Amino acid sequence: MSKASTIQTSFNAGELSPTLDGRVDLAKYANGCSKMENFFPLVQGGARKRSGTRHVAEAKYNSSPSRLIPFEFGTTQAYILEFGEKYMRVYKNGGQVLTDVGGVYEIATPYPSSTLSAIQYAQSADVLFIAHPDWNPRKLTRSDHDEWTLAVVEFDYVPFEPTNIDTAVKVQASATTGNGITLTTSPSTAIFSDPLLVDGQFKLSEIIGSHHGVWEPHSDNLVYSGTMSAGITTVYFENNVYKLTNKNAHLKTGTSAPIHDTGTASDGKWDWEYLHSGEGYVTITAVAGDGFSATANVVKTLPDSVATALGTPTHRWAYGAWTGKNGYPRSVSFFEDRLWWAGTDNNPQTLWASKTSDYENHQVVDLDESALVFTLNTDQVNVIEWINAGKVLMIGTAGGEFVVAAALEGEALVPGNVRVVRHSTYGSKSLVTPQRVEQVLLFVQRAGRKLRELVFDDSSGSYMAPDMTVLADHITLGGITRLAWQQEPNRMVWATLGTGELICFTYDRAQQVTAWHRHPLGGTDVKVESIAVIPHPSGDQDQLWLVVSRTIGGGTKRQVELLEPEWVRSNPRDSAFFVDAGLSYEGEAATTMTGLLHLEGQTVAILAGGATHPDRVVSGGTITLDRPSTSVHAGLPYTATLQTMRLDGGGADGTSQGKTKRITNVVVRLDQTGAGFRYGPSAVDADMDEFSLRDSYDLMDEPVPLFDGDTPVLPWPEGYEQAARVTIRHTLPLPCTVTAIMPQFLTQDR
Repeated sequence: MSKASTIQTSFNAGELSPTLDGRVDLAKYANGCSKMENFFPLVQGGARKRSGTRHVAEAKYNSSPSRLIPFEFGTTQAYILEFGEKYMRVYKNGGQVLTDVGGVYEIATPYPSSTLSAIQYAQSADVLFIAHPDWNPRKLTRSDHDEWTLAVVEFDYVPFEPTNIDTAVKVQASATTGNGITLTTSPSTAIFSDPLLVDGQFKLSEIIGSHHGVWEPHSDNLVYSGTMSAGITTVYFENNVYKLTNKNAHLKTGTSAPIHDTGTASDGKWDWEYLHSGEGYVTITAVAGDGFSATANVVKTLPDSVATALGTPTHRWAYGAWTGKNGYPRSVSFFEDRLWWAGTDNNPQTLWASKTSDYENHQVVDLDESALVFTLNTDQVNVIEWINAGKVLMIGTAGGEFVVAAALEGEALVPGNVRVVRHSTYGSKSLVTPQRVEQVLLFVQRAGRKLRELVFDDSSGSYMAPDMTVLADHITLGGITRLAWQQEPNRMVWATLGTGELICFTYDRAQQVTAWHRHPLGGTDVKVESIAVIPHPSGDQDQLWLVVSRTIGGGTKRQVELLEPEWVRSNPRDSAFFVDAGLSYEGEAATTMTGLLHLEGQTVAILAGGATHPDRVVSGGTITLDRPSTSVHAGLPYTATLQTMRLDGGGADGTSQGKTKRITNVVVRLDQTGAGFRYGPSAVDADMDEFSLRDSYDLMDEPVPLFDGDTPVLPWPEGYEQAARVTIRHTLPLPCTVTAIMPQFLTQDR
């Protein structure tokens, strides 16, 4: 028999997979845990109990889930938007935005609850552009904290499908401007048969040089006599067509070429009205039953050459790219001062980028600032699930990950200078938006079980996507459904699972810390349905918001909550908030606390005046205390559990693994820990003993000071076993940080 004393100095490998139980040779084994629940690893090595969640408001509907979306206009103006069953509500500074008369501020949306997970968004200042595969793009505009507008994006120029190339199928318009014009096919071809074309756009084009003269400076080629109709009265310059509106017969053209794209302007001598750029389009309002014609309203003036009595039918026509027939883009992002959209049902691999600095203009022209349209060329069709901008534009599809950049390095991405390369073939999970961390992109693989790190590898000159769950593959068994990045004070990626579990991934590459941990919230039948992160109102950290569903009073209740800031040493003890769905009271000493209707009938944990208080059952939204207090925190209790891997201290003839062992005692090094904890070989109460930090020297009417340092030598509550793990469980509503565990054990050699 041999004796060994070991120490686990760090827990920053997080919770490791059960399949690693035998990998004592793995470097992370020494810093890992077999269970880490409601603790999170510090980069420095310790494990700190997470703070509780504060109740903010009840979701509008208990019968259907809602989704949280962040809106940040600087760190001091950050909002959480609650989208639910065709509504949106607003949260700011830890509370719900109200109307002037005290009601909940709310606006209507078109999105049913069942479709909310498909929303993607991109923000520019006070405008949030929203993409959804079932609705045309919208923009949410903030004018004030209680003044928001959601409207369909009225594009200056909409995107279109490729122009028809079948010269036998032609279309003619009854007029070039106005509402209620008629589009007719010639010969009769049923291109307007689908009613889903209604509300979509339709474009008619011409070859400019075949119908107009060219504007030239100091030219008298347009000299005419008599009325304006005699001679040429339309010209083009740089693909824009202009109509002459005012001409002095004794003068030539001026020297300033017409370059305007709206209204009328002078070239220095004559006045020119902008007509079009060789094309115009309409919005279809109705289609005929035979599909040979459609009624439409003109949006952009049509060329005379395609109109009845003024021209002839043309085969140069195109459907709008985003219609009820084609579907709408599911992804949106900003990149190189363009607004990018991607992935409709009919064009799942196509991307559309706006003109430079003109986010609502998708007109394709022969200039560098032109809008862009291109389609991924792959060996199989895979819908674009997301697009994300960094140094390059990254694209996630169901079959792989692509990078879009300028073909010539260091130059801007413009027409003719676009390069698209597939860098991996893992595929991305639908409806899960990736998270950017500097130049790294964290995305969820198609099956939902793996979080991958898309990062550029200098040695290979390409992007690699290593698996971040390889050491904790059991953590994501429910399938990841949502990600949220919290940068301050700890670098963590929060995630929800299909089972409703809340998990977290500490990610600090600079310190080589990648660690998973789980965070079961207090309550019954708890499911975390949505998460989002915004800067804390203080500006010195980030704040996690959650939509949580629980069974309360025999029914499902959905509540909006936020995670309280991490405990720090400078905090006063009575500010400790370690309950879930909790609320606080601050004021004159009182023995009752009200406002807890959201926890009606629930047993709540209480911290009163910085000291633990016996649990109470909420009745009528109220609890009664044993003693008056000026500071009370009450909410659902939760348990924080930390369990080491199998201990390995060696034996007389080699490893101690697989041998019968007996832990004789343990010392735990603590930092800022309150009240005490339970310890033993497992988290089962019968296997554990309790260590209390209160001793005979502490006054019974005052809270026990938070403890820093080593516990006394704690006798072990169990006998011989093979696994030999140390489990620590903290249940009281106070902070707890474990910095080291030092067991002593005996090993029986075979």
